Amino acid sequence: MGNPVLNPAHNIYEIKVNSVNANVNVPEIPVPDVVRQAVEPPIRVQADKLADGVWLLAGGTHNSMAVEFRDFVAVVEAPLNEARSLAVIEEVNKLIPDKPIRYLVNTHHHFDHAGGLRTYLAQGTTIVTHESNRDYYLQILFHPGGWTLQPDRLATYYPMFMISRRPAPIETVQDKEVLSDGVRTMDIYHVQDMSYALEDPSYRQGNHSEDMLMAYLPKEKFW
Repeated sequence: MGNPVLNPAHNIYEIKVNSVNANVNVPEIPVPDVVRQAVEPPIRVQADKLADGVWLLAGGTHNSMAVEFRDFVAVVEAPLNEARSLAVIEEVNKLIPDKPIRYLVNTHHHFDHAGGLRTYLAQGTTIVTHESNRDYYLQILFHPGGWTLQPDRLATYYPMFMISRRPAPIETVQDKEVLSDGVRTMDIYHVQDMSYALEDPSYRQGNHSEDMLMAYLPKEKFW
């Protein structure tokens, strides 16, 4: 490799490589038995009824919640990946047959809470998320191309809104939004950073995420 040359005019650092020795022979590294014999555990969705028309969908490391409305269903949270979302959707269809999952409430953008969003979007479910996520979701997370190693439903089937170039079904929350059918209501709040109000400074760590949303059922009085 030659000597590095600083090029301040273009704000770059040039390094000239004289030769490259590719495909160097290296000794084979054996795969440990614990890795080679590992078996992925089956996905389990355990439905626990919290109230009439409200279920906690647990059974894994991350949970979702299904809420039945008069003619549709709203699910809170699509964690991890497509496999988890497909299992949750199947369970919701068993619990609440003949009603579409119209809304998916996404609490925040972290991958372990947003990894299953594409699966719901692929079937036409409207994604409800904080307004700060809109551009990132539309341009990056919900882009159908580039999923060649393990194509998911969004990359494989191309839902109708993509074919017709209509906007993706996304609704954003700034401070508060309400889902209602006239009987049941779900309030969706943006969680403000209230750490400044705490007297003990050791607790002043801010929110888990600046885009954090919380869903509240006022009739049942729980989050």
